[in-house]
Amino acid sequence: MEKKKNSAASVKVLLALSIIGLAFVPVLVLWPSVNESQIPFRQSLIGILFTAVCLLGTTTAFYPSKCRGIFGKTQNPLSQTKSISRPLQIRGHHPDCQNFSGNRIKFGGKIVCAACSGLIVGAIIALIGTTVFFFVGSELEWGGVWLLAFGEVGMMVGLAQIKFTGWVKALANVVLVVGSFGTLTVADQLAKNLFVDLYLVGLILFLLIFRISLSEWNNKRVCQNCNLCI
Repeated sequence: MEKKKNSAASVKVLLALSIIGLAFVPVLVLWPSVNESQIPFRQSLIGILFTAVCLLGTTTAFYPSKCRGIFGKTQNPLSQTKSISRPLQIRGHHPDCQNFSGNRIKFGGKIVCAACSGLIVGAIIALIGTTVFFFVGSELEWGGVWLLAFGEVGMMVGLAQIKFTGWVKALANVVLVVGSFGTLTVADQLAKNLFVDLYLVGLILFLLIFRISLSEWNNKRVCQNCNLCI
């Protein structure tokens, strides 16, 4: 019980840090003392870093063994004291259990993980946009503070994806990645500052890691409150 309380407290702390980090972005972008940094390779560097973050975000979709290890070894705390009545099957990166049915979607006749599928689609969209904006050098004619706020809201929706199911969960993960891209590009265009860009890339990486950890925490909580497999 104490371990569960500590875990929930850690999640709350990380969530608070995420909100504070996002709230600080408009302050940085609109701060009068933030001058444009005349660094010719700024956009290329940020494009490469963001591309690396996008590729990192898709690893959970291409390496399901990581999820299998989590569920098979540590997901059910009661498995050490009681025998499991049936073998644990994994479908769409999750146990074949009704409590995880909302974490899966059917696409092309196959059962796939809703969250990972959303991350992949979002990463593809973001990578295309990154190529056009950071490497080709196209400008956003319709970018503004409102779009910056919209992107940040999308990032928070992505963190809330544990509350959604099915295709809505997949869409929330798409919004997480696309919102991150939108926030980064608008901030880069408004501030044109390397420090602001690096801050945002670091924040996006932090949110990605937190989102993965949040999903793992929620999945463990589901198994801890379930007695169907034991």
